[in-house]
Parts: sequence; structure tokens; C-alpha cells
Amino acid sequence: MKTEQHHPQVWESMQQNPEWFGCKGIGIDIAPISRIAKLIDRYDSDALNLLFTSGEIERCQAASDPYQAYALCFATKEAVGKALGTGLSGIGWNEIEANITSKRLIVHLEGAASLQAAKLGVREWLATWTHWDRYVLVHVLAQ
Repeated sequence: MKTEQHHPQVWESMQQNPEWFGCKGIGIDIAPISRIAKLIDRYDSDALNLLFTSGEIERCQAASDPYQAYALCFATKEAVGKALGTGLSGIGWNEIEANITSKRLIVHLEGAASLQAAKLGVREWLATWTHWDRYVLVHVLAQ
């Protein structure tokens, strides 16, 4: 089994900055890439626009492994919903955006997701991800 861990420096920083343990929420999600691939292949662009932002779709289509990139975005939304304490109830899928750069996973919130984060006092998101076999795991920390 091959695993690839992205951005362990975030967790090293947490160990060096214990005040980060006063976090506002933690979320984790595992997405099977094959399940997300079926979803992507099954639905048209209008349906995909209900789940993913236009920026996510653009970045995923340009990725070397688009299905993995979509799974990463999907798992990020689920993990952030869990960290917000609401799941995705009352929050649109498009209100949580995952931006995967070469150096990190950036979480951006809009609408009800942004309001819920403000209610919890969230100022910043730390997000990491890894993949193994055909699964993606995303872990987010709201602080």
C-alpha cells in the first residue's frame, strides 16, 4: 500500500504551538475515489455545479488525476461540515471550497458556512490530506 502524506509541517507547527490545541472544531472524512468517479461520470455539468464551485471544477479538470482531485474537494466539504458542528445541513455544497495548491489545501467559505464559522469564532483553517490505494482522507482543524 502506497501512501503519500501532504504537508506534515502543519502538524509539526501544532506541536510547536500548543495554543493551537484550543481549536474550534475538527473534521475528518475519507472518500473512495471510485465512488466520486462514478458521480462525476454520471452527472452533467449543471448537476456538478451543485456540488462543486466553478473554481474547483476548473482545477479538478486540469489536475493530473481529476477523480482524485474531485474526491479531495468532496472530502474537504464533508470534513469542514463536521468541524462546523452542523454537517452540511443548511449549508450549500458550493459554500465550502477546496483549493488544492502545490503546497497546501486551502479552505474558503461563503454564505451559511461562513456565518457558522464566524459564530464559532473560526479565524483560520488548517487542512491536510493524504491518499492511499483509491481513497482520499482529509483532516481539517478550525482555529
